[in-house]
Amino acid sequence: MKSSIRKIVATVTMGALLMLVSCGDDYFDINEDPNNPTTAALSQLLTNSEVAISGAVGLSTTGLSSHLSVFMHQTVRRGDPDRYGTLGNSFMINAAWQQFYDIALQDLTVMIDNAENVEEGALPNLEYAGIGKLLKAYAFAAMVDVWGDMPYSEALNLNEFQAPAFDDDAAIYPQLLSLIDEGIDNIANSSANEVLKPGTDDLIFGGSNSRWIKFGKTLKLKLLNQVRMVNEIPDAEAQISALLEEDDLIGSSGDDFQLMYGTSVSPENRHNGFVIDYANQTKTFYISPWFWDIMKGNNPDILNGVLDPRVPYYFHKQLVPGEAPQNPAERLDADGFLTIHFGSGGPNQAQGQDVSQTVLGIYPVGGWYDDGSGQTVSASTGTGVAPERMLTYYTRLFIEAELALDGVIDGDAGELLTAAVQAAFDKVNEVAQGTGTTQTVPVIEQDAIDAYIAAVMEDFDAGDDDRKLEVILTQKWIAGFGNSIDAYNDYRRRGYPVIFDPNTDTGPWAQITQSSTPFLVSLPWRADDLNLNPNAPPQKNPTTDRVFWDPN
Repeated sequence: MKSSIRKIVATVTMGALLMLVSCGDDYFDINEDPNNPTTAALSQLLTNSEVAISGAVGLSTTGLSSHLSVFMHQTVRRGDPDRYGTLGNSFMINAAWQQFYDIALQDLTVMIDNAENVEEGALPNLEYAGIGKLLKAYAFAAMVDVWGDMPYSEALNLNEFQAPAFDDDAAIYPQLLSLIDEGIDNIANSSANEVLKPGTDDLIFGGSNSRWIKFGKTLKLKLLNQVRMVNEIPDAEAQISALLEEDDLIGSSGDDFQLMYGTSVSPENRHNGFVIDYANQTKTFYISPWFWDIMKGNNPDILNGVLDPRVPYYFHKQLVPGEAPQNPAERLDADGFLTIHFGSGGPNQAQGQDVSQTVLGIYPVGGWYDDGSGQTVSASTGTGVAPERMLTYYTRLFIEAELALDGVIDGDAGELLTAAVQAAFDKVNEVAQGTGTTQTVPVIEQDAIDAYIAAVMEDFDAGDDDRKLEVILTQKWIAGFGNSIDAYNDYRRRGYPVIFDPNTDTGPWAQITQSSTPFLVSLPWRADDLNLNPNAPPQKNPTTDRVFWDPN
């Protein structure tokens, strides 16, 4: 045996020596392992950053909307977000911050640098650089909108700044607007002769330059609208008018800035919300009774008596009417709607997960359409095929309706609102019909859409400007179900939509709903960053420390 081993070793050694000789005298001059490259391809950086951003903003365990949807009373969850209890060491804060800073923004910084700094004589890869700048602006804007001050000018450069300072949020926004302009210019001025071009690695637009430019201009419109009331960007309204005159914004759902999830399980590629509420054994999200009652027409103050045709698409009731839940119900309607209450101090709030609770529907997560029969969901119920919607055509129209109402732009606010609600319904039909579900899922018929829009417009037309604004932002809140960042921003900017207040509840659950913590007007910073960074400020009071554009 020893003799055989020696022969094998000798053979391998001689083979290796022959290989070295045949490689030439410069073989030992290499200083990089070809099997372990030190730089990632632009295509890999783009894909990875898009996935990370989608996860960081959406309805997932690592996404901002997992808590903000609770704050905005679209969902209810046990634990941190209930009673506005989100802290700097909350899992979501850690996970979302990490998704942004440690993954998406790091990858984008490297991608932009590698795309622009090419070998002498080569053309820079301006498409990659421009897309990277637009994604970077979107990610930082989302972070500033919820956290306020944060590391920006010294961030993402650990070689020079291992303890980055926190920049004033008002100083970051103008830089983001400039970054958007740079990104648009890069893409517009890219050359057909560039060696590297985005294609299938671009999970959002497939390398379409025109759609990226439309997104960039629409993102700029959104940011300018958010900041226009505090005069931090003195010419914000003039810039808004210029963007609308150019007429190069997101112009249909085909231009929507979204990441489409698929059916793959390994690697996991289904919508994050589907994985949480369908693929997992336990369920995470409950449907807010406040949101449910408004869409069912049960709220006496808005849309009273108006049933929203999107209800069976948004929510799926696992119980058939009359069926008892596995755990004691805190609210169980006769039609099988089962949930818990935000800020509940009742005996059932601390129960284990109600696996029969009403869950997220075919819209927004690619789950199950509610046909009224009752169906216990699982990983095989629905497909998980659905988009993470981050900036859409209907959002653009809602923004324009608000601007027209305020007299910032020409146009009829009512007509823009009508178009926005129609576009929101069209999106539900588009998503529901595109999931590939085994269910027979009907489209929402235009007659039903028209009747709903007529009821909305009756309320709009009968109100003063304040009521009109409430109607616009309530419809925007309903349409945005699944990604709650815009609704959180709108509520702090304009005070709408009206949300549930557990401390003033006069309904049948008034004795058990309560919250000792006021509404959080910003999110707390990640505790680990404050503890490890000597240049970080003390932890904020998120109930009073407002983002700069918040006029309150």
